[in-house]
Amino acid sequence: MKVSEALKYVREVLSKIEDKEYARWEALLIISHLLNISPLNVYLYSDKEIPEKSFLEILEERKKKKPLAYILKNTYFWGRKFYVEEGVLIPRQDTEVLISVFLKLPIEKGRVLELGVGAGTISITLLLERKKLKVFAVDINPKAIEITRKNAKAYKVEKRLFLIKGDWFNPFLEKPLFNVIVSNPPYISSEEWETLDEEVKLFEPKSALVSGKEGTEFQEKLLKFADKYLLEGGFLIFEMGYNQGKRIRELLNLYQWKFEIFKDLRGYERVVLAWKEKENT
Repeated sequence: MKVSEALKYVREVLSKIEDKEYARWEALLIISHLLNISPLNVYLYSDKEIPEKSFLEILEERKKKKPLAYILKNTYFWGRKFYVEEGVLIPRQDTEVLISVFLKLPIEKGRVLELGVGAGTISITLLLERKKLKVFAVDINPKAIEITRKNAKAYKVEKRLFLIKGDWFNPFLEKPLFNVIVSNPPYISSEEWETLDEEVKLFEPKSALVSGKEGTEFQEKLLKFADKYLLEGGFLIFEMGYNQGKRIRELLNLYQWKFEIFKDLRGYERVVLAWKEKENT
């Protein structure tokens, strides 16, 4: 089967289970995976033959609602390909807003802490974009540590990335150590979990998505404790749910943070940048 025929076939099949635009993007991902090229270059190979057996096997798994990232064992983040597999959360494009916010800060070097490293996309992207940073990344899930280590080696940043298996701040002494703390914490409520698409509920780790009854349990932990681990003038950057602006603002004010909130490409409030006023001496 030629690439041009395969693209058309994938779009027709996947349009039955998802949005047509996303089906078009996934068609490019499948073909690029089979040809080992960039998705943006797929159209340059319209007449090339693809391995039809592998192509149909991928499509059959996708039709069962298994996320494509788990089928292909890779996903794209900030323009780079990352290894991913079942047991860790699939990185979302919305999280790229967090990277954008970080890169606007006047921070070229220093220590960053990431809480909940997942597949390592945030930590590794920051290390690649800021060559003098060191990142300490924590996750309670040993598979997340394993996959992040694999991705770090692929991008040759493992010497500046310190992976720690643990529960949030627990591995650290309560003292100012970091210039920035970043996190894409769980932010879905128990009630919202029941309404999610099958491909999320059946395949992605619930522990990486659900944050208590209100969906803001982890954000509150960040806002309550993060300043104890930040150096003076340090920043906290974290992601939140599209409908959590009111509650997050209440928590920011409760714990006396100054803040700015940034929207994602769909116009939803998505990432919080927070800091404390310098103490007068």
